[in-house]
Amino acid sequence: MAEQAEQNLIEQAEQKQPRLMNHFIHLVTTNRLSHAYLFSGLPGCGKRAVAQVVAMRLFCQQPTNSGLPCGHCPECRRILAGDNPDVVMVEPDGQRIKIDQVRYIKDEFSKSPVEGATKVFIIEGAETLTTNAANGLLKFIEEPVANRVIFLLTTNKSMILPTILSRSQVVEFPALSSSAFADTLRERQISDNQISLLSALTNSLEIAEKLTNDDWLANCQHELSRWFGQLAKRDDMAFVTVSTGLMPLASDRDHQGVLLDAIILLWETTLRVKYLPDALDTAFPELQQTTVNVAQSLTRQQLLDILTAALGTKKLLASNMNIQSILETLTLNILAELKKVA
Repeated sequence: MAEQAEQNLIEQAEQKQPRLMNHFIHLVTTNRLSHAYLFSGLPGCGKRAVAQVVAMRLFCQQPTNSGLPCGHCPECRRILAGDNPDVVMVEPDGQRIKIDQVRYIKDEFSKSPVEGATKVFIIEGAETLTTNAANGLLKFIEEPVANRVIFLLTTNKSMILPTILSRSQVVEFPALSSSAFADTLRERQISDNQISLLSALTNSLEIAEKLTNDDWLANCQHELSRWFGQLAKRDDMAFVTVSTGLMPLASDRDHQGVLLDAIILLWETTLRVKYLPDALDTAFPELQQTTVNVAQSLTRQQLLDILTAALGTKKLLASNMNIQSILETLTLNILAELKKVA
């Protein structure tokens, strides 16, 4: 079973990100791997799989002729099982990566490799690091230590400290083929009306199925369309819709994050439509003409200001600000911009 899991991980990384897999295997085989990488991309796009396969390749006892890890030697199996002391994997404990976890990383960073020549650190959800925790890691990123490699994985690069961004090699993970992902979603009987929005929010089938449970995504599309339509009319009822329509969607932290991502997508689309009228997509089919009208009524700077405010909501959520306050403040700011040209 462990051997099958290892092989599935390698296949997953190759299928989702073949170009990046080839690139990183080449770096390993030519001994040119850097000390710090930031992997950025949608949930489910293969960031963790690629990082783990690179770790496996660094320790694999029987690499294949193509340079990939074999997937069945003891070292490969131990890495996926979390039993190799030289491969340290950390993910958020609840909503954030806690300071105790950072202390553990720092302690491990100061130790020499136990069994191999390299220590590998894979930190998932790097955007959930507090500022103090991120600064604690910065020292190790700023001062590279031989035989240490750190992979920071994030779904939101804008929430990473600029100092960490500037000292890491940022690797953008492209979204999976939209057609392939759409076919997979259709096989799960997910409506075509929802596939476009899901494809923009995630590359993870598991997350997609969670979002479509109990009609959450359909309700999200409807309520955001109502909210956006009210904003387009400069109607103060958009503020009321936050509590009556949007807040019931924000039942937990995961859904709150997705709701904010969908709002960001709405305004990104509006900005694109201002200059590329054919850029309309079907993520919010009720809003196509409304989006065009809003795009044409606002200046480029106004749209940028609104989008900047929308993007900032993710940082506010990460800082544990109340989601209703976040949405209400954003709504008031957008109404203020729109009323300048009313």
